[in-house]
Amino acid sequence: MKKTMIITLTAITVLISASILLKVQADASLAKNETLQSENNKSTTMNNKSTTMNIESTILEGKTIVIDAGHGGRDVGATGQSGIHEKDITLQTALNIQREITKRTGANVIMTRDKDESLTKSERVEIAKNHAADLFISIHFDAYTTNDVSGITTYYNKSEDKQLAKVMNKQIFKQNMDTRDRGVAQGDYYVLRENTSPSLLLELGYISNSEDEQRIQTQAFQTKIADGVTDGIITYFTK
Repeated sequence: MKKTMIITLTAITVLISASILLKVQADASLAKNETLQSENNKSTTMNNKSTTMNIESTILEGKTIVIDAGHGGRDVGATGQSGIHEKDITLQTALNIQREITKRTGANVIMTRDKDESLTKSERVEIAKNHAADLFISIHFDAYTTNDVSGITTYYNKSEDKQLAKVMNKQIFKQNMDTRDRGVAQGDYYVLRENTSPSLLLELGYISNSEDEQRIQTQAFQTKIADGVTDGIITYFTK
């Protein structure tokens, strides 16, 4: 009797051990499959992202974009309440836009200036003409006699550039700029009026307004503007 009980207990122990082993193996197999599936999904996402980036990086090949950092040198432009000069923030913004366009497209990006130097308005227009620019964008920050005016305005001069201005303004504000959208307006600016290339002048905030002045100096704002302007350029040339 005792021997029979021992045999029975041994059999039960073996069955339990086998059951546990099978469960462990099943769990391991499930975990492995989940890991493989996760890796496959990750690989697919990365491949899709890579494909998108590859397509985007060549999308504007053959196009020449001139980015004009307003003012410079002796011409400081407007001065903010904290003492910042428009010429400095336009250069910073223009360089960020240049980097983003270069990173995401195959366009040839020309800067009217990449340092603190003086350029006449006619020299800026001449740069666009000499490079047969497909697009000219001038970067500025506005100011007003009172400090309650704020927001971003997209200016064009020629009627044929109005749609370009609308596209650009829309793409900029898709970035949730957290400031007033002052819309699209026709402006009698020399760098637009005398330019034979499609051209825009962007007033990207009022440095006479304390909130705008603080915002335009943040990395978040600079990133959004670079993204928005680049999106606007891509949309204009591909839609």
